[in-house]
Amino acid sequence: MALRGSIDFVSGTAVDGWAWDPEQPDTPVSLLVLANGAVVGRCLANRLRRDLEAAGIGDGKHAFSLQFHKHLPGGERHSIEVRREDDGAVVPGSPKIVETPLSFDQTVVDELSRIFAAAETDDDFDRRMAFLAEQTEKLKNAFNRKRSGLTEREARQRLQWQDAAGAPGRKNAREARPAALVIDDRLPDMNRDAGSKAIVSHMESLQRLGFDVHFAPADMVGDPGALEAFGVTCHARPWVNSVEELLERQRGAYRLVYLHRLSNASCYMPLTRKFQPRARVIYSLADLHSLRLAREAAVEKRDDLARHSEWLKRQEFWCAAQADAVVTHSPVEKDLLQRNLPAKTIVVAPWRVAPDPTAARFSERNGIGFLAHFAHKPNVDAARLLVGPIMKAVWAKDPTIACTLAGSEMPESLRELAGEKIHVLGAVGELGEFFDRVRLTVAPLAFGAGIKGKVLDSFAAGAPCVCTPVAAEGLLLPPALARFVHAKITDMAEAIVALHNDEKLHRETAAAGLDFIRDYASEAKVDAALAQAADVSPPQGEELAGERSASA
Repeated sequence: MALRGSIDFVSGTAVDGWAWDPEQPDTPVSLLVLANGAVVGRCLANRLRRDLEAAGIGDGKHAFSLQFHKHLPGGERHSIEVRREDDGAVVPGSPKIVETPLSFDQTVVDELSRIFAAAETDDDFDRRMAFLAEQTEKLKNAFNRKRSGLTEREARQRLQWQDAAGAPGRKNAREARPAALVIDDRLPDMNRDAGSKAIVSHMESLQRLGFDVHFAPADMVGDPGALEAFGVTCHARPWVNSVEELLERQRGAYRLVYLHRLSNASCYMPLTRKFQPRARVIYSLADLHSLRLAREAAVEKRDDLARHSEWLKRQEFWCAAQADAVVTHSPVEKDLLQRNLPAKTIVVAPWRVAPDPTAARFSERNGIGFLAHFAHKPNVDAARLLVGPIMKAVWAKDPTIACTLAGSEMPESLRELAGEKIHVLGAVGELGEFFDRVRLTVAPLAFGAGIKGKVLDSFAAGAPCVCTPVAAEGLLLPPALARFVHAKITDMAEAIVALHNDEKLHRETAAAGLDFIRDYASEAKVDAALAQAADVSPPQGEELAGERSASA
């Protein structure tokens, strides 16, 4: 039997309501309160309410009230959800949208009060209110024009076009295409992380499948120029203040909504169903966060992480169950999901990686490299393992081999490891600059989940990769590449030295990596997988990927 209850009051500072499980009528329900997909508090529905008692709702002790530890930011729209902690079941009425007011100086408040108090008739009051609303709209438009650098005419045209985007009955050829909305945490940056590359690749695929693609970053900030350059419409400030506003403003406009990552699926799934009832909803995993966290808990022997991973697992599986289709990059994750959701459409979709072998000769390169996005904890752990035990084992065989660390958001603790044979580059603008200097890469991840972009990028650059089973998971590598997947440090060191010093072995392995990329991460494979998820026909001449491509 479903959870019963209601959200009776919500503001930027608190939420009240009641929750009751008829199957356990005398047991208080433990609840989690989420604001915009993030947990902001935990409470127990155990307060007495006489109206519940009179209605025969258990013993009446099923009300809850939570004061937020930190007030929600003012001047924004927030999505508030209340869920049962055990399984993620929502309390009826979730989500609630609350618009938090901005705080004004008391002088301003007093002056506005004086203006309206001076109204002598109802008509006079209405005129003053209309005047205030008109001035507010003018100020808002002027502020938007100033921020965007557009003229008044250009701003008016853009607002009109955005309001019409995706709406039924549009006339020109581009607008006649069905509209797809993609939602991610922030604007993609191709030099930042694999998730950005995946989302851009999938947006390009949706365009080839016939969709007019729109993108909304949850943080609503950034320069959308790079995406708009290849025909993606971006919705962000100052034109739209929130994803919630966009979904409501474009009510019924989208035929497909693609929610990338758990944070966005958990936050916007209910609103998408409410405001875009005709849309096919795809939940796309960057990876199974719960799986990654469970592995980290096992490595670090942390019970708290293990418990948190179980809670995340319930969230991820709930989102998967609510979606029309699930997209994952890993066949391992597909199997985990499918065992629990046997009737669900779950598609394994790679992202496009174009072969781009370095032009630098073997003799012009030296050393090994590790390229990663260091805001991702498994990468920081892997970097420390590489420059410590692994390089110690490598130098015992060949002390001339250097190691280079590169990537975005590198913490100071890793930069401090720089030395004579440990080179630290930080973020690199072009991957070619990195691959032109190293002979091979190493991906020594001890925990993680999903497909590793660093491994694919290495193969695409013609650089062999020595990696752990975690880093190679889900790729189904051919023997020529799988022979360099090792769990033991001594075996990894031996493979590193062999590939670094044997030019013939290096050349053969690099060629195998390029062949793998051409097959695994082709445009056709991406389109076939996304067509299945979107329930449309792939571009003419393409067939649905077989078992091996599906496991890409």
